[in-house]
Amino acid sequence: MKTTKRLKSTIAALSAIALVIFTLSGLANDAMAQDKVYSVVDQMPEIEGGLPALYEKIKYPKEAVKQGISGRVFLQVIVDENGQAQNPKVIRDIGGGCGDAAAEAITKVDFKPGVHKGEKVKVKYSLPVTFRIENR
Repeated sequence: MKTTKRLKSTIAALSAIALVIFTLSGLANDAMAQDKVYSVVDQMPEIEGGLPALYEKIKYPKEAVKQGISGRVFLQVIVDENGQAQNPKVIRDIGGGCGDAAAEAITKVDFKPGVHKGEKVKVKYSLPVTFRIENR
C-alpha cells in the first residue's frame, strides 16, 4: 500500500515537472519565433518610394567627392515587422565615408515590411547603393 502511494506521488510529481518543462519550452519557442530573422520570405521588404527615396537621404561625403570616389557600397540590414531598418552593416565599402553615409541613409527610409505566410516578419535585406559623381 505504501509503495503504491509513493509510486502515485512520484508519478504526479514527474507529471507536474513535465508540464512545467513543456510550458517553458513553448514559451521559449514563442520568444524565439518573435526574434527569428528570415532570409527568404513570400514577399521581400521594399523601400517605400523605391531607391529614389533612399538616394534623397544620402549625403555624398565631402571626402569622397574630394578624392573622386564613386562605385557601389553593399549594405545589409534587418527590416523589422514595422518596416524600419535596423542594424545596418556595410558589407562592401568604397571608402571616403560612402559606407557610413549609405548606412545612415538606410535607417531614414521606411520599408514595406516583409511578409511570410501572411504575417509581417523580420527579414535580412541586402542592397547595393551606387555613388556616382556627376560631371557638371
